[in-house]
Parts: sequence; structure tokens; C-alpha cells
Amino acid sequence: MKTVLLLVALVAIVCLNCDGKLTKNESLQRSISEFSLKNTPLPTPIYHPKAHVEIVTDTIMPDNTLVRIKNYSILDDQILISHATSKTIKYQRVFESEIRISKASRDILNTHISAKYFKTISDDSFWDSATLQHAWVNQELSTLNDIQLDISFINAKTDAIRLYRMTVDSNGQQTFNLIEDHS
Repeated sequence: MKTVLLLVALVAIVCLNCDGKLTKNESLQRSISEFSLKNTPLPTPIYHPKAHVEIVTDTIMPDNTLVRIKNYSILDDQILISHATSKTIKYQRVFESEIRISKASRDILNTHISAKYFKTISDDSFWDSATLQHAWVNQELSTLNDIQLDISFINAKTDAIRLYRMTVDSNGQQTFNLIEDHS
């Protein structure tokens, strides 16, 4: 009889301790899954190019004229290309250019070129999402008196391209002409 009472007491204790509660691990997993369902992940920004880019080109013309062009990206200025899909937002970094022309160690021109400059002189919507693509010396068209620079801009949202030609005379006077427009 004592063994039966002892057996009944053990069964009662086991039954009372099995109350159906979750273990700590099961409770943690359940909390994580509920949290994940309530909160949507933040989209990851993707920048093109990923890091800072700087290209410096020095060109020496036949009459000892030095043309130094520095094309570079701005790390804290970008153009939004596409809104958040499920996981990403795409940005295009803004590019600018510094141009320095000197002849016989005398500066003829020292200027800064960017899409922002063209936006101030034109109301065209092309410039709202445009950035400089590249600036270079057009050696074939340059003469001893006039240096020809080609400057291309791209609209990051529409991929439209505009090519300008900048003419700089021996006094540093500059003029811009639109050469191509691929809208």
C-alpha cells in the first residue's frame, strides 16, 4: 500500500509539473518570429560607384600649354535612381570636374564644372537628375590659340546624354556649345 501511495504521489507530481508551457528556447524562437513579422527590414542603399573616384589627366599641348583636368565623385551628394524595392535603393554619385589651363607657368583658366552650374543657366528638366560624366581635351580640334574641351553629362534616371564643347581662348575666355543631345 505504501508503494501504491508513493507511485500515485510521483505520478501526481509529474502531471502537475507538465503544465504545457514553452521551454526558454521555444519561447525565444517564437518571439523572434513575431518580431520579424511586425518589422519590415530597412532597404539597403546601393551607390554607383561604390567608393570615391578621382581621375586626373595632365595634357601638354605643343606650345607648352598644360591642361590639367580632375574628374571626381562627391561622396555626400547623390541622385536617387530607383525607390526601395524589397531590399534596395539605388543611387548615382554626383561627379564634378576641376579644369586648370596654364601657359608658360601662367594660369589662363582655373574653373569648376558641374551639372549644378548648367542647371542655373537652363530651366530644362534634364538637369534635375544630371551629373557630369567626363571632361577631356579634344586634341584634334585644339589650336595654339583655342583649346577645345569636351564635357559629357548624363541624366541618371533617363540615361539621356548631352555633350558640350568648351572653347578656351588664350585670354581664358570660355564659351560652351551643345554638340550632341541624346534624350
